[in-house]
Amino acid sequence: MKYTDAHCHILVQNTNNEIIGIICNASTENDWKKLSFITNDRTHICIGIHPWYIHTATSGWDNRMREILESNSHIMVGEIGLDKHHPNIETQIKFLEKQIEIAIEFNRPIHLHCIGAWDKILHILKGHNKSPLPPIIAHAFDGGHDIMTRLITKYDVYFSYKTKKTCINNIINGTPIERILVESDCNTPTEQLKILQDTTHEIAKLCNISEPKLNTQINKNFQRIINYA
Repeated sequence: MKYTDAHCHILVQNTNNEIIGIICNASTENDWKKLSFITNDRTHICIGIHPWYIHTATSGWDNRMREILESNSHIMVGEIGLDKHHPNIETQIKFLEKQIEIAIEFNRPIHLHCIGAWDKILHILKGHNKSPLPPIIAHAFDGGHDIMTRLITKYDVYFSYKTKKTCINNIINGTPIERILVESDCNTPTEQLKILQDTTHEIAKLCNISEPKLNTQINKNFQRIINYA
């Protein structure tokens, strides 16, 4: 089978022929230029400032982000979000709101990080009801069925999983198959394929579906995201 990786941080070109597509997310502005050199038919990139690294942002980052998106119609926005376990949550919120505004402005998919702050993110998303939101990938989703239902009802959201990274056993059975993605969340390609294979295998068991059928659907879901961008 051929696999897709909906979320990683691998700053080198994908050369594994068993992985037909990856989405590589930036964490800081320093990643943006590095990623622009590796984008190709199999490697798709996102630029953003991760909530853990907002302290690295310098004046004018938002305008530089706009310039890159304006010049590159295929680039998405990510990894952005909120993390209650990291400091300066109010500053995190300001960065998230600004980056969502930019994603809407350029109509680019959003790759979202959320730890313990879904109430705040739902409030932020609700504030953009007047402007249609582009697709959202909820990376390493562990928000539970209630949050998932609220997201699916109002927004075009996909849920990305990694074995032993999220609460797959508790929530996967409630995830519509047409909304499932798998991810490695790797920084290097060493374990990437194995993580994708193991995660696909585990989800197939939990959903009582054949691996090939699940994998085919996951790849279709992946294509919807990258074709939107």
